[in-house]
Amino acid sequence: EFATLLRSSWGDAVVLLATFLLTIFRDLTEGILVGFALGAVLFIHRMAEMTGIEERSPLVAADRPDDGNGERVPYDPALAIDRDVLIYRITGAFFFGAASAIGNVLDGIAEQRKGLVVDFAAVPFLDSTAANVLGRVAAKAHRHGIRLFITGASPAVRRALLTHGVTPPRARYRETIARAVADIKGGAARPVADDAAAT
Repeated sequence: EFATLLRSSWGDAVVLLATFLLTIFRDLTEGILVGFALGAVLFIHRMAEMTGIEERSPLVAADRPDDGNGERVPYDPALAIDRDVLIYRITGAFFFGAASAIGNVLDGIAEQRKGLVVDFAAVPFLDSTAANVLGRVAAKAHRHGIRLFITGASPAVRRALLTHGVTPPRARYRETIARAVADIKGGAARPVADDAAAT
């Protein structure tokens, strides 16, 4: 674990090493307090790095027609409920404070599903605890023959996941949910450009 953290995130490694060393050589209470304080500072630093500003961005996304011709398309209930594929979207910072709650949901994967898609498009960063949770989910899905796809992950999020074992064939990376669902439905097992970029 120390080696993995040192390779993936210096901040998480500092928190873990400081907590570990203070607990061993000083006192458990001191180790917990310093670890908590360092973790809070690291979280604030990461959130500050994620803050950005855009000039002239629209307040509301442009309305688009259902299809390219501007025609409305009849409602298809199969698009809302798919018995073969589960799709989860994680929103916001995925860190130790939220990792257990999200991990419990993802651990309850129904074994009769063909695939699981976890969308990271709205996740600005994740820490090592969250990456470990996804690593456990990927291992469980692989054991049960469920195809796991990670979509919309930024390069930094993808790098953290890869470092913690969320790698092909346990998990595949795609740019969009639609592409991941199409791969699950089509049963495509060959590596494609997204997976090549991930490794």
